Amino acid sequence: MSVRDTGGWLPWLVAAVMTGCGPEMAAEEWEQNTQAIISGATRGATVRALEGVNLRSGAGTSYSVLLTVPAGQTATVMDPVASGGFYKVNYQGTVGWTHGDYWTGLQGLWVNGYALTSTQEQWVKWIATYSVPKLLGDRETRLTVASRVAWWSLKEGVLGLSNPFVYSNCNTASGDTRIEPLATCAPGWAWQVGLSGVQVPNIRTLAQAQSTSASIHKSLTEAQVLGATANQAGFATGTATYNGIVNSTGDLRKSWLLRNHAVGITLQEPFVTGDCINGSIYWCYGTGWTETARYAPNRAEALESIRELKAILDGFAP
Repeated sequence: MSVRDTGGWLPWLVAAVMTGCGPEMAAEEWEQNTQAIISGATRGATVRALEGVNLRSGAGTSYSVLLTVPAGQTATVMDPVASGGFYKVNYQGTVGWTHGDYWTGLQGLWVNGYALTSTQEQWVKWIATYSVPKLLGDRETRLTVASRVAWWSLKEGVLGLSNPFVYSNCNTASGDTRIEPLATCAPGWAWQVGLSGVQVPNIRTLAQAQSTSASIHKSLTEAQVLGATANQAGFATGTATYNGIVNSTGDLRKSWLLRNHAVGITLQEPFVTGDCINGSIYWCYGTGWTETARYAPNRAEALESIRELKAILDGFAP
């Protein structure tokens, strides 16, 4: 979605009308500056289109136009080194080359027209760096899975937490309650945990979580996975909480396997895809709190947020 500041396009539009040429002709004429730069561009950075700008299949006007990015829209820099004034960017899943004169760099990361907070940005980059390489499948599949769950966690407010790994939110008769690391939620109540914001009751059996963990962490024992997850959540090896996690059983053990970032993302993605991408369940979208109002007010903007998150992850993931 466009950044909430679209100034700068009107003079160009007026000039195009007065010279009697449309946007495409103007773009082809102006895409000639071989020294064009986007100041401060780095891989993974967010840039904003100042005008309607062509995204091409190669670095030059001889290459075909894949699409035209509207003024105000954002993209992710894939290669910060310009080639004849053209930069490689990812615009909502379409990767191509675009002329540097038409873009400006933005501070931080932007999704659906809003700047992420420093904490949200930290965890999005963390998912790109550590979760994407751990997931199953080829890189494109891993980016798709990670972007869908990152969106879910972002709009649920999980990525705004200083420590999402220890996150454990139990719905009770009196409302949502954060519960202690070794506590469990009563059967039949919603129980959301970890970086992925997965619902523990959605994963029907401990065996399913164990099987997924084993397929992802082939070189680790289950105890090692739980120990590493406990460490990640801030519990030092040998402490009472650490030992309680490693030696846990039943729903508590399942919840801590799900709090492993790669396991949680893997098992949460089918629910996000089914409910919010292929489907349109009411809990996917809304304006009840800031994060969902920004990144999931409706299905169209939710899907755009997911595409932009995927582009961002593509820019930072190995």
